[in-house]
Amino acid sequence: MTLPSAIRGALAALVLAAALPAGAAAPLDVRLAARGTRVVATLDLGAAFPASLERQLGNGLTNVVAIYVTVTSTGAREPALLYGRLVEILYDVWEESYAVTVKDAHVPQGVRLALADFAALRAFLSDERDLDLGPLALVPRGPFVVEARVEVNPISKEQLQRTREYIANPAAGARASSGGSRSVLGAMASFLLREPDPGSDVHLFRSRPLRRGEVVSR
Repeated sequence: MTLPSAIRGALAALVLAAALPAGAAAPLDVRLAARGTRVVATLDLGAAFPASLERQLGNGLTNVVAIYVTVTSTGAREPALLYGRLVEILYDVWEESYAVTVKDAHVPQGVRLALADFAALRAFLSDERDLDLGPLALVPRGPFVVEARVEVNPISKEQLQRTREYIANPAAGARASSGGSRSVLGAMASFLLREPDPGSDVHLFRSRPLRRGEVVSR
C-alpha cells in the first residue's frame, strides 16, 4: 500500500504520542521478499494463538482476528508501509470444521476457506504468508523494523469498523472528513502503535533491525 506524503505526515504526528514502549513487543520472525515491484512478508505469529484459544474460537459464534503490520525505519516515528487484515472465523458445530474468511485491501470481498480442525486453523493463523505490504520502493534504505499487532475479538468496535472501511475502500484513507476526524489510515496506525487496552487479547511483535539487502528476490 502506498502512503502519499501528506498521509505519511499525518501518521507521523499521530504516532509521536503513541509509539510502543521498547520492551512491549515479543520477537518477530519475519521474512521479506521482492515480488516484482512489491514487497511481501511471511510472519510467524504462533505465539498469538495458543492451544487454549480453541474453546473461544470454537464457540459457534463469529470470531474476528485483526492483524496489522508496519515497516518503520529504525528510530523513526512514521511507518513507511502499513498493512491490515481481518480474519473472520465461524465454527460449524454440525460439520465440526471452521469456515474462515480472510479480508484485506487487496481482496476486500474476502477469500473463503474451510479448515478441518483447530490444528489446521492454528497453523493457518500462525503462518501468515505472502502479505503484500506495498511497493518495494518504499522499503527504507537504512535499517528498519517490522512490527505486528494481533488482536483476537477487538474490544474497540469503532476501530474494527474503521478497519473494515479501509479494507473496503483504501482510497478513503487519503481523505479527511469534513469534521476534522482522523483518516482511516491514521486511525489504524495510531491503534497499532499504542499499548494494548487492559484485558484485551492483544499480542505485539517486533523484528530485529533489518536492511534492504535482506529483501530477497523471487
